[in-house]
Amino acid sequence: METDLTDSAPAPLLSIVIPNHNYGRFVGEAIASVAAQSYGPIELIVVDDASTDDSVAEVHKALDAADALDSTMLIALEANVGKLGALNRALEFVHGHYFIILDSDDILLPDYATRTIAELEKARAEDSSIAFLYTDCMLINQAGEQLDRGKSAAWDAALLERYSFVPEPALCLAAPVLEAAPYDEAIRKGTKHHKWKRIVANGWNGRHLAEPLFCYRMHDANLSGIGKRVMGEVASGIGGERILSGYWPLQTTER
Repeated sequence: METDLTDSAPAPLLSIVIPNHNYGRFVGEAIASVAAQSYGPIELIVVDDASTDDSVAEVHKALDAADALDSTMLIALEANVGKLGALNRALEFVHGHYFIILDSDDILLPDYATRTIAELEKARAEDSSIAFLYTDCMLINQAGEQLDRGKSAAWDAALLERYSFVPEPALCLAAPVLEAAPYDEAIRKGTKHHKWKRIVANGWNGRHLAEPLFCYRMHDANLSGIGKRVMGEVASGIGGERILSGYWPLQTTER
């Protein structure tokens, strides 16, 4: 069922899932960025993937402060299942019309949801096969200081076979995300590449918005390895925009 966004109709629910594993030092900021969105209503589901640090305590603290959200939930797993396993366990609780998966070390800018939802609906008015919209980002360091801009490529379904270029977060209709589930929990690197390939295989397309609307944190523990590479480049004096497809791995079971 299509939702017509009009001034008189209530805004459709946005579901945001944050998978987290041992990012207690970052996850509170990710949750706060969701609570600070100019869009509403939002339901937030945090899945802690058997963290051994103070993540669960930090999540509780951040959720207690997230008064602006319509609903919040913490799923605390006892065994580590990986990012896609965490996503699979969250999906049964997703009720939204729209969906975002936000990595627990990243930050949404306050107008991320408002802007991407408006642009997605505009794109769908032209082509109903467009189910998701993704943006560029600002690369930040562990302390949250700005480094450079990260850029994605314009949408090309054929290109997705050879490169991972659609980021988390990207705004998607929730139905295609649910339709493509469950996701392969053996995939531990290139998880977003796996998810988008599954969705696109079902006939859906994307649209790129060349604006930096979220902050992508660079640090030594990024699963893709991008943090170590970018921080090394910055330390050696290599600056400027970075094409993210050159840094992200394709889906793989390697760890």
